[in-house]
Amino acid sequence: MKTFILPLFLVSIISYSQTLTINITGIRSSSGSMVMAFYNTQESFDKEKPLYIKKATKTGMKNGTLSITYEGMKSGIYGIAILDDENNNDKMDYGLFLPKEGFGFSGYYHTGLSKPPFSKFSFTIKNDNKTIEIKVRYL
Repeated sequence: MKTFILPLFLVSIISYSQTLTINITGIRSSSGSMVMAFYNTQESFDKEKPLYIKKATKTGMKNGTLSITYEGMKSGIYGIAILDDENNNDKMDYGLFLPKEGFGFSGYYHTGLSKPPFSKFSFTIKNDNKTIEIKVRYL
């Protein structure tokens, strides 16, 4: 009986671990880094309390495009908000009222000035590898 439990356990671990590839386009500068906040609900996005934050250098950027891959993603609903943190100070910098740095959302190009609803940029990972496109917007 124990021989069945171990293989089933290993199969369950393998089947629930996916790879997420994020292709970020429209990056204007190789300075700084990309900061990605992963959310899983509208409430977490409204409160700016992400599940986790990932930071990536722009060293692999080509022609304003950067591809980042994360392995071991669990199945679930996610939404990614990115910041092109050109000066590496870990925050969005503003001019008078508008952002000086670029921002973007997973699978959604936001044209408004207020935050979009989570439903516009959320996606599901469910037992498959996923590729998400994010286009950076600068104001």
